[in-house]
Amino acid sequence: MGRISRCWAGCMLALSLMLVWGVAPLPLWANPAQDRLAGMSELERSETLAMFVESGGHACQTVARTFFQGGDAKGNVFWNVECAGGESYVVVIKNDVSGSTRVMTCRRLRMVAGADCFKKLE
Repeated sequence: MGRISRCWAGCMLALSLMLVWGVAPLPLWANPAQDRLAGMSELERSETLAMFVESGGHACQTVARTFFQGGDAKGNVFWNVECAGGESYVVVIKNDVSGSTRVMTCRRLRMVAGADCFKKLE
């Protein structure tokens, strides 16, 4: 597949994902960590998000559900994770070279930003 064909296919995939997920258009740059996460199976994605939550100092051995909340104008994306028998978290995957993350409880998100987990961003 030629370079232009790959670019065209990638652009069409991004547009399709925006339409399916109902997300506002992202900026011209892509979030490589999000691209990898979106390409995973649900099981792989759950395991990866659980590792992010645990690396933030929280317990989450089993994920009950995940939810793609959306993205912001900078290309950062927000995933919600409900841990079985425990707390729910928001995982922010930043649009930077390393795909750095930030994790906070949904309770804290509500207190700090007045936003709720498991609801699409507006």
